[in-house]
Amino acid sequence: MQVIILGSGTCTPSKRRAGPATLVKAGGLNILIDSASGTLRQLENAGIPYSSIDLILYTHFHIDHIGEFAPYIFATKYAPGFYRKAPVRIMGAEGLAGLYEGMQKVFGQWLEIEPDKIILEEIPSHMPCAMQIPPIIIKTCPVLHTPQSLAYRIEDEKGKSIVISGDTDFTDELCEFAKGADLFVCECACPENDKRPGHLTPSEAGRIAASAGVGRLLLTHFYPACDDHDAALSCRKFYDGDVTATEDFMCFDI
Repeated sequence: MQVIILGSGTCTPSKRRAGPATLVKAGGLNILIDSASGTLRQLENAGIPYSSIDLILYTHFHIDHIGEFAPYIFATKYAPGFYRKAPVRIMGAEGLAGLYEGMQKVFGQWLEIEPDKIILEEIPSHMPCAMQIPPIIIKTCPVLHTPQSLAYRIEDEKGKSIVISGDTDFTDELCEFAKGADLFVCECACPENDKRPGHLTPSEAGRIAASAGVGRLLLTHFYPACDDHDAALSCRKFYDGDVTATEDFMCFDI
């Protein structure tokens, strides 16, 4: 399994960081989690053809996480070079279909989905779920950010696992959900001295990682103010494992 951080930033413009997007390679599949504005270009810069994405998962529907939802659909229709044997599955919490319908009303025929290219699927957001997409298993857990916010756990056929928190506040449920993960990609939007509801500080991310006993912790989703602070150092107050404050295009193997 492999994780590539395509965007380690937020909605706030930054020369250093693109908006949130993470690529997971597992079981021969390319899985994109969130797609901020500019993600298609980030994929290209990482050497990953956008037609090679097999599955897109949305953690929630804030604009900085779905910024290229519509551009991606449009690109599958008109840009040359989009060739697939199977449709791309785009999945998110209940409300994904309504989100698409609203955008389609705005853009009309230009955003009509071609069923041989894309399938939209909704995931219940009020309870944990599990889905088999051979050869991997994807599990979800509601988290404390918006009513549609989900964390994802991706497990391969060898038993390796990656958890992506999405935007969240501290919850015991997330600690349990991430338990024993080989790699935990955790949002860390707030500096230690500037806690905001619905987001984590470095020490809170460290508490979750320690409670879950994860093998490695990747911090991401940094507002610009975080660049003046050592997030990993604050995190280590609670978590004594391997921790990295990520940058765009960092790559991690498990």
